[in-house]
Amino acid sequence: MSRIRKFIFAAMAALLSLPAGLLLAATEQSSLATVKLAQAPLYGRNQNIHPNLLLTLSVEFPTVGAAYRSGTYSPTTEYIGYFNPRKCYNYSGSASNGYFVIAGDANTADHTCTGQFSGNFMNWATASAIDMLRYALTGGDRVVDSATQTILQRAVLQESFFNSNSYFPRKTYDKASSVTPFSSRTLYITSCGNKVFFGDSTESGASCSSPGKYRNQGTYLVRVQVCDASEARSRTDLCKLYRTGYKPVGEMQRNADKVRFGAFGYLNDSANTRYGGVLRAPLKYVGPNTVDSNFNQASNLRREWDDDGVFIQNPESASENISGVINYLNQFGRSGAYKSLDPVGELYYESIRYLQGRQPTPEAIDNASAYKDGFPVYTQWTDPILASCQKNYVLAIADINTHWDRYIPGNTRTTYLSGGKPVSANDSARPADAISKYSKYSFDVTTWTQAVADLESSGTSGNSRPDTSLANLAGADTGSSGHGTYYMAGVAYWAHTYGFRPDMPELRVTTFSIDVNENGNGSVGDEQRRSQMYLAAKYGGFDDQNGDGNPFRTKGASGATVTSNAEWESSGGSDVPANWFLAGQPAAMIASIKKVFAQIVNAAGTLSGVALTSSQVASDTLLFTPGFDQRWNGRLSALAVTNDPDTGVQISSTETWEAGKVLTARTAARNLLTWVPSGTADNAGTGAGAGATFEWKSLNAAQKAALKLAPTETDTVAQSRLSYLRGERSQEQSTGSTGTMRLRDSLLGDIVNSGPVYMAAPSSTIAESDYTAFYKAHSQRTAAVYIGANDGMLHAFNAANGSELFAYVPNAVFANLVQLTSPSYIHRPYVDATPAVAEARVGNAWQTVLVSGMGGGAQGLFALNVSDPASVGSGNVLWEFTDKDDADMGNVMSPPQIVKLFAGKDSDNKPVYRWFAMTGNGLNANDADGASNPAAPSVLFIVALDKPAGTPWQLGVNYWKISMAADVTAGIANGLSSPALVRLTDGQTVAAYAGDLQGRLWKFILNGGPSTWNAAGALPYYGGGNYGRPLFQARDASGKPQPITVQPKWVYAPGGYMVVFGTGKYLEPADTITTGTLTRNAMYGIYDAGGSQSIADRSMLNPVTLTRNSKGAYEYSSRSYSLGSKTGQKAGWYFDFPGNGERQVTALVPAYGKIWFNSLMTGEDLCGASSNSGRYQINALTGMPATGTSTGDLSTFGILGAPVLIQTKTTVDPQRNAVGQITTLKFIDVFSFGASGGGRSAGASLSSRPLVSGNTATDGGHPTTGRLGWREIRNFGAAK
Repeated sequence: MSRIRKFIFAAMAALLSLPAGLLLAATEQSSLATVKLAQAPLYGRNQNIHPNLLLTLSVEFPTVGAAYRSGTYSPTTEYIGYFNPRKCYNYSGSASNGYFVIAGDANTADHTCTGQFSGNFMNWATASAIDMLRYALTGGDRVVDSATQTILQRAVLQESFFNSNSYFPRKTYDKASSVTPFSSRTLYITSCGNKVFFGDSTESGASCSSPGKYRNQGTYLVRVQVCDASEARSRTDLCKLYRTGYKPVGEMQRNADKVRFGAFGYLNDSANTRYGGVLRAPLKYVGPNTVDSNFNQASNLRREWDDDGVFIQNPESASENISGVINYLNQFGRSGAYKSLDPVGELYYESIRYLQGRQPTPEAIDNASAYKDGFPVYTQWTDPILASCQKNYVLAIADINTHWDRYIPGNTRTTYLSGGKPVSANDSARPADAISKYSKYSFDVTTWTQAVADLESSGTSGNSRPDTSLANLAGADTGSSGHGTYYMAGVAYWAHTYGFRPDMPELRVTTFSIDVNENGNGSVGDEQRRSQMYLAAKYGGFDDQNGDGNPFRTKGASGATVTSNAEWESSGGSDVPANWFLAGQPAAMIASIKKVFAQIVNAAGTLSGVALTSSQVASDTLLFTPGFDQRWNGRLSALAVTNDPDTGVQISSTETWEAGKVLTARTAARNLLTWVPSGTADNAGTGAGAGATFEWKSLNAAQKAALKLAPTETDTVAQSRLSYLRGERSQEQSTGSTGTMRLRDSLLGDIVNSGPVYMAAPSSTIAESDYTAFYKAHSQRTAAVYIGANDGMLHAFNAANGSELFAYVPNAVFANLVQLTSPSYIHRPYVDATPAVAEARVGNAWQTVLVSGMGGGAQGLFALNVSDPASVGSGNVLWEFTDKDDADMGNVMSPPQIVKLFAGKDSDNKPVYRWFAMTGNGLNANDADGASNPAAPSVLFIVALDKPAGTPWQLGVNYWKISMAADVTAGIANGLSSPALVRLTDGQTVAAYAGDLQGRLWKFILNGGPSTWNAAGALPYYGGGNYGRPLFQARDASGKPQPITVQPKWVYAPGGYMVVFGTGKYLEPADTITTGTLTRNAMYGIYDAGGSQSIADRSMLNPVTLTRNSKGAYEYSSRSYSLGSKTGQKAGWYFDFPGNGERQVTALVPAYGKIWFNSLMTGEDLCGASSNSGRYQINALTGMPATGTSTGDLSTFGILGAPVLIQTKTTVDPQRNAVGQITTLKFIDVFSFGASGGGRSAGASLSSRPLVSGNTATDGGHPTTGRLGWREIRNFGAAK
C-alpha cells in the first residue's frame, strides 16, 4: 500500500472515530435505509388473527321489551342502564325536545333523590332489553353525538307496548317523591315510542297516542346526557377519554384492536313466507386500526368513530347513507316499526353459512331492496375467515317464541303440530347440504338436532338431569304457536364440534345467546331450559376440553374422563349454560359479556430463550420461561426440572411460581430505580447524572414533563401516572373505579425479546488474587432472575419464590412511559433485550455487573451493580450510555459482553487490565431521531464500566469505538451485531468476531491496548492493499448480501478457529413476507488461521448440499476437502437453506465441537402449518450432520428459540484403552422453547436421551459428542 493510500485510509478511520456531532458536521452523505423495527412481535403476527364476533340479531318487537320486568322497585338494588344509578337528574327542555341532565349525587345507601329523578329508578322504570346489549357493546344509542356532547336514547318502542303486560309492563311506585319530583301517593309509569309517561292514576282505554291520566304528572323523552363533566371521571365503566372529551363506550370500542365485528339481522318483512336473515354489516375491525394483508397493524379506512369518539355515519360508503356494525346495532327500530314472526333458526344458519365462505341462500335476499329498513343488505358475501386458526363467535339475541324456521338443509317436515297443519311457503323441505364436492361434510340439520336430543334426554351420556320431554327434538315444534323448531340447537352443535367448513376442517364456532325474556319475569324456569336459545348456547358453547363432543364428560385431575357439568355450566349446580344469558338479569348479562371478551385473550411464548439454574439437573433445578398475552400482560414462569433415570429430563407442567402473579398480588412497597441525568433540561446525554429512586421527588424537570400528555397538565396528573407505573391501581379503568388509565391484568408487562438470566453465587472460575474475598462475601447471596419487560423496566426476581427484588427504569425510555397509561395503548417495546450479567473489577473493587440494551425501546445501554440483588439501591446504578452520548449507538438487540481487556502497563511494566461493556452498535444508528449518523457505519463499542457517575462520556477516555464504513452501494441498512469473544485462560479478551446487516464478518484484534481500539489498530491487515476489510462477505448465489444479526460462535480448528454463523433477518414487518424472490440465507463455517488473507467469497469454501427427505429432515452431501487457504484447500464450508425465507436468527449453541441451532421458517399460513423451525445439529468443522447424513428436521408445532442443552448423567469407564485414554460417557437432553405457530405457549423439543461420548485423555482433554436424536413434546407435562 502506498503512503498516500495509507494516509487516506488513516484519515477515513479517524473521521469515523470522531464524535457523532462532528461527523455529521463533516460529512454530507445521505442516510442509508433503516430497519423499521416491529412494534409488536413478528412471530406473534398470528396474534393479529383476531377472533370474529358475529352479532345475530333476531330483531323483532319483543327484543325491545322491558329490561327490568319485576313490578317492584328495590331502592337498595343498583339497576344498570343509560342513567347513572348513583346520580340525580333534572329534565331540560320540552316533552318533544328535551333530555335528562345530572343534577347531583344520589343517596349512596338507597339511590334516593328528593325532588329529582333518581337515575337508578329511571333505569328500572324505562330501560329496554336491547338497551342493555347496546350499553354493553357500544355504550348506547346516541341521538346527539358531537365532540362536546352525547345524549343517549332508549330504544324506540312500538305503540302497542303502552301498558303491555307482555312486553313493557306498567310499573308503579308508592314513594314517588324519593325518586322523582312528583308527590303522588302511587306513581304509574308507562312507556311507548321514545317517551315515558308519569301519572297518578289509571285510565281505561288509554293508548300511546292518547295516554290520558297516565301522563298527568308529565311526559318525557327517554334521553339522557352522559359522560359530561359531572360524571365522566367517575363513571369509568361507561366513559372513555378521547381527544376533546369523554364518550360512552362498550366492549366493541374497548376491544376494537382485538376483535372483528359483524351483524346479521332480518329484513323488515313480517310475512310468514320470508326466509332467514341477511348480512347487515360484514365482519371487520371497527376502530381506528386494522391489520394489513401481512397481518401487521395498519390504519383503518373503515373505522366507525373518529378521534373525538364520535360515530361515523357511513363508514362503508353505502348508498343508504348509513352503515357499520355499531350504527346498525344502535339504530335499528328507530322508526318504531319492528318485524314480527322471527325465523331465528334460519337467521342463525345464514350466519354460519357466511362463516363457511359461501353465498347467501337465494330466498334470504329475494326482493331484499323493498325491506331494507334504511340499512344496507349485503347480497354478495366476501369470505370473512382470515386463517384456519381464527376463533369465531356468534352472539344471538332473540326471544324463545320463534316462527317458521324449518328451511334448513336436511329438513323433511312439511307440517307442524299434532294436527299436521301445513307449513308456510318457503318453509318446506330442503335437501341435506353436500357442501360442494366435500361429500363427507354433508350437513343434515335433523341428524344434528337429534344428536342434541339424545344427549339432553338420556343419562347414558353422563347427563345428571336428563329431560325425556326433549327426546325427539328433530321432530318437535316450539314457539308460542308451534311454528318454530329446535334446529338452531342442531346447527350450533354442528358448527361447534365438527369441521363445518371442509377447506378449514379445524374451524369451529362458539355460540352465546341472550334470551330477551318475552312474557317472562326475569327468572329461569323450564320454559327457558327447553328453548332453542338455551340449547344452542349449551351445545354450541361448551368448553370441549377432551374433544369428545359431549358436554357431560370431561378430563379429571388425573387425566381420566369423568362425568361432570363443568364444560357447560356457568357455576356448579346452576343448570344454566355459561354462554346463555337472560335479558331480565341485565347486570349478570353485562358482566357475562365482559367475560366473553376476556376469553379471547391467548398466551404466547417467546423466542428470547429460557434460563436454567444449572446445566446439570439437581434436586432443586428450575427452568425459567417468559411469555405474554394479547392484552400485553407478561409472565415469567419457574418450572421444576427433574431427571428420570429411564426417560431423561422431565419439565413440570405446574408452575413453581409465576412472577406476574406474585408481583400483582404484592402489598409491600417496591424497590424501583432510575437514572437521573444532570445539567441538561432536555435529558440530552452527557453521561453525568446519578441513580435515583423512581419517585416524583427524585426526577428532574424533563422526566416530570415526559409524564404529561400536554404541557398544560398539572403535576398532580403526572404524579398519578408515575404511581400507576409503580404499580398503584386505583387509577385504572375498572368497574366501580374513578380511574382513567389502562386496565391491567398483571403488573408485569409483556416479555417479548428479553430472555431471563439466572445468577446465584459469583463465578468460581476467576483466579484473580483479590477476587477470593468478594466471592466468599457473596457466595450465599439471593439467587436472582433478571429480565427486561415492556412495562419500561428491567426486573430482578427472587429465583426461589418469584418476588421482585428491584426493577430499573432506564431514563432512555422515559419519553414513551406515558403511553403505558393510556386506555388506547398500542404496543411498543421498552426494555426489550436480554441482559448480560458477570463479575468484573470496577475501579478497585469486584462487582457483579448487569449490562443491557433496550432492544427497540431505546438506543443505548445501561449498567447496574447487582452484587447483592436483595440490597440494590440508587447507588448501584453505574451509568447509561445512549445515542445522545454517541450518535453511532443504535438499538442494541442482543446481550452485550462484559470483557476484561489489556489497558496498558503500570510503572513496573506490569500489565494493567480494565473491564468494559462491549457491544455492536446494533440497528438504526442512522435513524433521524435528533442523535444519528447518516453514514450508518458498523461500530464496535468498548464502554468502561468504571466511569464515575458524575463525569461525562469522552471518546478515548471512558469509551472507545471501532468503526467500519457502510457499503453505500449495497442499498441496505447497516449495523453491527453482538461480538463473539476469544479469551485467554485468565479471562482476557484478545479478539472478537461480529457480523453486520450487510453480511460482513469482522475480526477485531483487542490485545494491543486502548491506543489500538480503532479501525486502523484493531482491524487486521489483509492482503490486497486494503485496511478495514472484513474477514468474509456473506452473499447468496446471485451476489445479494446476506444479513448477519446473531452472534457468531467459534470452535478450535487445526491452527486456528472455525467461526460459525448463519444469516437472516427477522426484525421488521417486511421480514415476514414469504412471496417473491427472497435472499437465500445460509450457514457458514469460516476458517481463521490468523494470517493475512481474507476470504474473498464463497468460492473459497466447501459447499454442502441439503435436500429435504420424505421424513422432513435434510439429507446432506459434501465432498471431502483440506482445510486451509492454500491452492486446492478450502477455507471453511457453507450450505444454503433450501427453504424460501428460512433463516438463522436465534443463538447458536456450541458444545463438544458441534453446533446446535434452530432455524426460522415463516410461512403464509400464520396458524403454524408453515411457520416453524428446522432443528439442526452439525459438525462445526465440516457443516455436515453431527452423525449420519441428515438433520434439520421440522418442528411440528411452531417456531423455536435457541436450544438448551442439559447434562443428565456422566459415567467413566475405568478401563484405559491401548494409548492410555479413558472413555467418558455424557448423557445430554436438548430442549427448545419458543412461540408456537398457533400463538399459544409452546412446549419443548426433547432429545431421546442421546449418548454423548468421547475419549478423555489422562491430562483432561475435551470429550466429543456422538449421535444425538430429537423427539417432540407438545406440553411440559408430556415430557416423559
